[in-house]
Amino acid sequence: MSLDDRLVKSAALIGVKVKDAGGHKLGVVRELFIDRDAGIARYVAVEPAGLFAAGGKFRPLPWRLLTWDDKDEAYVADLTRDRFKEVPAYDRDQLNSATYGWAAQVERFFEAP
Repeated sequence: MSLDDRLVKSAALIGVKVKDAGGHKLGVVRELFIDRDAGIARYVAVEPAGLFAAGGKFRPLPWRLLTWDDKDEAYVADLTRDRFKEVPAYDRDQLNSATYGWAAQVERFFEAP
């Protein structure tokens, strides 16, 4: 597979399904957070699906937890549904605030055993 085959526009990622390894839908991508200095994606804000919905809140996942599933055209997160429900949830204002510290909170969450 060439580099060109792996490139995707950011707009094409919005609305893409995120599921767990068992194929259960966790939600959809609503926002990407790019490290402007390193030039790489760091986080994806997932809007939870169905029963996981948190009333306008989003669960940021570190990009490193996601792998692409060509067959289902979805991202597979390396965590269970139960663990996903425990991921800290934030509203848009919190995610857009440079001083809120949500990224550090999310990193601490995923470092915990």
